[in-house]
Amino acid sequence: MKLFDSAILILIAVFLCVGCKKDKQIELSQLEKVNEFIHESMSTNYYWEEQMPELSPHEQTDCKVYFDKLLYSSIDKWSFITSDYQGLVDYFNGVRKEYGYSVRPALISEGSSDWIGFVEFVYPNTPASRANLKRGDIIIEVNGHSLSENTYAELFDNESISLTLGTMKSGVAEPLDQPIVLSPEEIHINPILKTHVQDRDGHIIAYLAYTSFISSLSADLESLFAEFKEQGVQDLILDLRYNGGGSVATAKLLASMIGPSSIADEVFIRSSYNNTVSDYLATKYPDDESIFIDRFLKHPNNLNLQNLYVLTTPSTASASEMLIYALSPYMNVVQIGEKTQGKYYGSITINDLDSDHGWAIQPIVMKAENVNNSIDYSIGLSPQIQMYDSFYAELGADDDPFMNAAFNLINNSGEDNEVFKSSSSKMQYISMPKPYEHPLENKMYLSLP
Repeated sequence: MKLFDSAILILIAVFLCVGCKKDKQIELSQLEKVNEFIHESMSTNYYWEEQMPELSPHEQTDCKVYFDKLLYSSIDKWSFITSDYQGLVDYFNGVRKEYGYSVRPALISEGSSDWIGFVEFVYPNTPASRANLKRGDIIIEVNGHSLSENTYAELFDNESISLTLGTMKSGVAEPLDQPIVLSPEEIHINPILKTHVQDRDGHIIAYLAYTSFISSLSADLESLFAEFKEQGVQDLILDLRYNGGGSVATAKLLASMIGPSSIADEVFIRSSYNNTVSDYLATKYPDDESIFIDRFLKHPNNLNLQNLYVLTTPSTASASEMLIYALSPYMNVVQIGEKTQGKYYGSITINDLDSDHGWAIQPIVMKAENVNNSIDYSIGLSPQIQMYDSFYAELGADDDPFMNAAFNLINNSGEDNEVFKSSSSKMQYISMPKPYEHPLENKMYLSLP
């Protein structure tokens, strides 16, 4: 979409925000400058601008609190502010200071207040992988404290942490060995977590576990799909269980390489904005439909698939959901797992180019719809085959119940899917939403050059 490739929205914010500040007759304090930047940028670009309260930026003593007060909180759970603009840019590019693991919290049993954490996956060449953490490990303590709602965030602290692993015996978590000490490092995320191609009875099936839509790494996706095409892949199992979203442009690229070749130039998504942005764009670009419509790409690595099998959990959100609902009108998309998060809005990064204060905001500016507007915006996307995530099998392994369900559908074996549903719940625990996450998790952002 030309809009996002040419940074039009960011320019609107600069023209209307920075220009106004140059007309000020008095020098504002640093805090007031940040608040002015917040107010003017949000008033111009925020999707729910009409619902913003009238709050003077000169009467607020905390920039983050002020920003949060402006949000349409009954719907908007995703807009945020940061004092580390460069850190935000690095995160979008897959450069992050962390341990390299993903953890899902759970209650030991229904009604219990005892927490445990399942390691969902570990990125290679990270502090977590060098400590031999692996999928399915159970964390019962962090820094010597039992895992709980109050201590869960410590799993992602920027300082060194101590983890106690455990095992479950008769509904009780028992510690194993000595605690593991981890120190965070700056790591470069490769969202292509795992992939393989296998021939099952003459049927070529590819598997891809993909954790984030990172635009700067799109070339890796294109190379992978060139290999898939060369190997004659006929069906794809796309594992988005732990993909919280990312770049709209990368989601469009991936979808364009998956679907039927006939979808090239068809509608991928339509985008809507607030009245200020919509009027500005319609006036400045009256003959350019790409301002409001994204279309599938014609790509040399397109697999021309008729069926797609997508693995999902509540952590599947934003751009991941976009790929599912954008492709569904054009091909058979089978969703296996749990209902997705239900996040259909996109954001942009706005920083104050007229100041070096380092603050930036990531407000929701766009709502997406697919070609036939078949999205229920009040809920996530429901699976055709409901299964609950289990961590005892490696990602993409044949003994993963999610994979078995997909193979069953692909091969039309007629075997009852209830077999696979029941096998996915061998561990007795109550999975919960993550009470803490990086602010960019579950975000769909519009890529700027």
